[in-house]
Amino acid sequence: MDTLPIDLPELVAAVMGSLLVLIPVLGLALRWGAKPIAEALAASKGPSGRSVDLEGLKMRIEALEHEVHQLAPGAEVRALPPPVRGPSART
Repeated sequence: MDTLPIDLPELVAAVMGSLLVLIPVLGLALRWGAKPIAEALAASKGPSGRSVDLEGLKMRIEALEHEVHQLAPGAEVRALPPPVRGPSART
């Protein structure tokens, strides 16, 4: 059986060189892919999974709305529809 001659040090250098680039790229791809999955799993646990400061968020939204009204006092400001309050609110 005839085999082609393989230069082992050259093969190892080529593999190590490609791994030098591929490992960081795969690490970043896994990190960006795993973060949304982890957040979705945490959100699926319900309100006990993560405490959300609703009052703080409401205050921030009100402050932003006030700032928008100050920026354009004469302009008509369009409002978004009210938020849906969970699956029981849908009919």
